[in-house]
Amino acid sequence: MASLAAPHRIAVIGDVGGHAWTLRRCLQEIGADTTTGTIPDDLVIIQVGDLVHKGPDSAGVVALVDRMLSGSPGQWVQLIGNHEAQEGLGGPDFWQESLSSGLRSDLRRWADSDQARLAVALDTVEYGPVLVTHAV
Repeated sequence: MASLAAPHRIAVIGDVGGHAWTLRRCLQEIGADTTTGTIPDDLVIIQVGDLVHKGPDSAGVVALVDRMLSGSPGQWVQLIGNHEAQEGLGGPDFWQESLSSGLRSDLRRWADSDQARLAVALDTVEYGPVLVTHAV
């Protein structure tokens, strides 16, 4: 993760569950450009996993996150949730919906390139060291 000069903001976004329009709107409200994938210089976004399944547009969510990862490297931190883990990342099968091989390939690429991980450690001014994960 890139070092940011103070002051800076950290946004933590929880389960998206295949709802691309909700994620897009949330990002726009905090100043991110979802077309170019750029994030304001003073902002780091941590998405804590469960991007896929449940909703109508897992493909749209993965495409949007891929754009954000490419457009703002070091400012988008992607964590792996149990729904991503099921899709070829070593987690148990528990959800009936399965992603296309292309989407599974994107998730694998993120994990293999360390763009998606299980946890991130932050050193915050207000709380000191903080570990952020999807779940334990």
